[in-house]
Amino acid sequence: MKEKIYDVFWEGPFEWNDKKLDNRDFVLYALYGTHHLYGQNVLLYIGITDVGPKKRFIDHDYWAKYEYDKITVKVASVKEFESWEKWKIYERDIYPRFRNRNILKAIEALLIYAHQPAYNTVNKERIIKAKGIRVFNTGKCGLLLPEVSYYYHGE
Repeated sequence: MKEKIYDVFWEGPFEWNDKKLDNRDFVLYALYGTHHLYGQNVLLYIGITDVGPKKRFIDHDYWAKYEYDKITVKVASVKEFESWEKWKIYERDIYPRFRNRNILKAIEALLIYAHQPAYNTVNKERIIKAKGIRVFNTGKCGLLLPEVSYYYHGE
């Protein structure tokens, strides 16, 4: 089976209430903060959003307000990777909103499985959704793995 490759272009870090987080072209987000076991500025959570990160954070307020230190946010736009030549055209730009929810869920599941964020409990077992998917984490991805694949993590 041939893999489909997706570029997940990360930006940030941003503060929790930054206006840039209203942009609906950002369809993935990663929350960073302090964890009592893993330390400071560690990946706590990876999620997807249809409404933009800032509106999605309402669902996280019940736990985020009790965190040890402030939470910072990285956000990402997604585009299917076609070729290296076409990728360079988009370099450093936000991709237009990616609308295939099933693919986004698969990318989210792959990222969660590969990175094991402390607060993601539900989607760690959903790696099977990512069968046939490879992800390039580009932009300001920090300590995220530069490339993850179902074939590496799932089988």
